[in-house]
Amino acid sequence: MLITRETDYAIRLIRALFEAKSNRLTIKEICDSQCIPQNFVYKIAKKLSRKDIIAIKRGVSGGCVLIKDPHDFSLYDVMAAIDAVRPVSACTVPGFSCPYREKNCNFCNVHNHLEVMESHLQDTLSNFSIYDLLVTPAKQ
Repeated sequence: MLITRETDYAIRLIRALFEAKSNRLTIKEICDSQCIPQNFVYKIAKKLSRKDIIAIKRGVSGGCVLIKDPHDFSLYDVMAAIDAVRPVSACTVPGFSCPYREKNCNFCNVHNHLEVMESHLQDTLSNFSIYDLLVTPAKQ
């Protein structure tokens, strides 16, 4: 599971809207404040809008606004809204056909560990709210 550049930009977009405190921001204002290339942001905003994280209004008085409480959605939710969440390894995808596992009575210790790691990662990302990401100091 990687945080892609697109997910990173989505987090920055959300940060800009969070800091705007319910005020609308244009795509240009978001890009300028968060150092994001403008050609990516509208596509990312549309994805977040489809998941009811932000609202987009077009036109002269348009812009974006954060509509979901940052306590109520997680880093995993943002990742899922932007990209199909990628597995740690292809072998952890349901239905993946692994010749090694098939040869060894469906057993592979590496696969088993990767499944556990993926589960832990998903739990961690799902339990980490966007509010925590934006506001809570990181533990060193």
